[in-house]
Amino acid sequence: MKDLEICYLPVQWLTLNSEQLHTSACAVIDVIRATSTIVTALAHGATCVQPVASVAEAEALKEQNQSALLAGERGGKPLPGFDLGNSPHEVTAERVKDRRIILTTTNGTQALAACFGARAIVTASLLNLDAVAASLRELGPPWMIVCAGYEGQFGLDDAIVAGALAEALDQDHSLISLYHSVQNDLTETLRGSAAGQELQKIGMENDIPFCAQLNLFSLVPTLGTDGTLRCL
Repeated sequence: MKDLEICYLPVQWLTLNSEQLHTSACAVIDVIRATSTIVTALAHGATCVQPVASVAEAEALKEQNQSALLAGERGGKPLPGFDLGNSPHEVTAERVKDRRIILTTTNGTQALAACFGARAIVTASLLNLDAVAASLRELGPPWMIVCAGYEGQFGLDDAIVAGALAEALDQDHSLISLYHSVQNDLTETLRGSAAGQELQKIGMENDIPFCAQLNLFSLVPTLGTDGTLRCL
């Protein structure tokens, strides 16, 4: 087994081998926007974020825990009846401090669900890039980097972070050169990605420069056995 596997297409993580997962430390990336929103919420005092794949599952969990906040989107847009969408600008300290967040998204929480059973699962974004790299080094190989992608396709925003992590882990991968080619122009690169273009269409372009910030937080959201992400 290689020290590092990168799933940069959803078709790869949808068919992950359970034995390979069991031995791997996984970093899940959805820069625009799930993993950016998750780390921001935890940085602003949320007690935990519980990622779920489906809207129905999120609503059922809310029934069991009325004090939790429902957050999520489909097609980038906030879900009807939910407390929050999937924007890092929404998860302010005033809204989320000391609250559990139940989150479901089009791409990111699906990728997280596909990784259940891994040796360790953390979420990565540009906002916490260095902290995640340090955590993965401490966890040791084998590593698996899972890019959520965009509606079943390659996601440029996620691939950039995958390349940066591969370099930080001293691994040889073609995505490293991609990261080098755009690292000085991250905001415009994210604007040009498929996910970035979709955000602009639905009037949420202000999320793009926020998600493009490097190392705003030194937190590593880590999935626990209870199915929630916390910063350990």
